Amino acid sequence: MLRQRPVAPDFKPHRLGLEQVLGELEAEIMEIVWTVGETTVREVHHSLLKVRDIAYTTVMTVMTRLADKGLLLREADGHAYLYRPRLSRAAFVSEMVGEVLDALLASHSSQTVSHFMARLDQANALELQALEELIRKRKGG
Repeated sequence: MLRQRPVAPDFKPHRLGLEQVLGELEAEIMEIVWTVGETTVREVHHSLLKVRDIAYTTVMTVMTRLADKGLLLREADGHAYLYRPRLSRAAFVSEMVGEVLDALLASHSSQTVSHFMARLDQANALELQALEELIRKRKGG
């Protein structure tokens, strides 16, 4: 059964970037697919071979799992499948941040808000200006 939206079941705060919610190879494959837009396992495998020794079947398995998780859309094209991202990279990151924050707020609301407020004290002027603009838009002004 395909999920309607990706889920970040294992948030790993000690890692950086997409590897906080995806495995290393999953993150590499997603970056390739986001770059090219629509691709095949063969094309992704060829791209990965430039940076690592990896079996075609490994790439195929990971891309199938990414499709099963709802991160990639898969469409039959003759004897192969075409894969494309379900979401843009920015939309995926936004969704993952939202899921992590929602989980933290549901379990540790006051600590999450308190930590966020402490971080605002460390924000630079441009970050604060961007937040103020978001607040203005939410208020409708």
